[in-house]
Amino acid sequence: MLLPFKPNGKPQHVKGFLHEFKVTAKNAAEFLNKLNDINAPLVGLDASLVMCYRDEYNTILENNRGVFNVQLAHEWLETQSFKSLSAKQNTDTEFTLLSHCTETTALPKAANVWQTIFSDIGLTLKTTNTGCCGMAGTYGHEAQNQDNSRALYEMSWKPIVDKNKPEQLLSTGFSCRSQVKRFEKFKPKHPIELLAQVLS
Repeated sequence: MLLPFKPNGKPQHVKGFLHEFKVTAKNAAEFLNKLNDINAPLVGLDASLVMCYRDEYNTILENNRGVFNVQLAHEWLETQSFKSLSAKQNTDTEFTLLSHCTETTALPKAANVWQTIFSDIGLTLKTTNTGCCGMAGTYGHEAQNQDNSRALYEMSWKPIVDKNKPEQLLSTGFSCRSQVKRFEKFKPKHPIELLAQVLS
């Protein structure tokens, strides 16, 4: 079930609008705690937003945050079994995963989990060490940051992007996929999009 859009507040927090962020976080937490009562897993796709529920919400809401838990896609998929499934495409294709920098720092085993999931269905997933893509949430969208944003991308991500075909590149970060689209004119898939494609 795809839930209705509910603002997370991460951009407010990044820009220092802490009063507004607290209001947004309180509203979102109330909504997610109600969902938590039905005992169904809550899954989010973007690392920076999901980590915000865990970190910034705890800080600003303290005891009023509640007990809801939003998992990242790989965290939920890790609890499922894929060994009986097989990809409906050429398994000789290798894919390369470029991870969101926040996810890499906070959840260093995430890439290994994706590798295991891909391996279980007969696909090869390579991981690589990268720094920030240069988008960094709202940072790369701001006019005064364009040169720095491009420089970060060219220093860290571009060499890897250039070595791979567009259809082989995967990325977990929304900002990261947007940054690649801006400079390379194609948007890498999220790993879950590729899984949906090859298993359908």
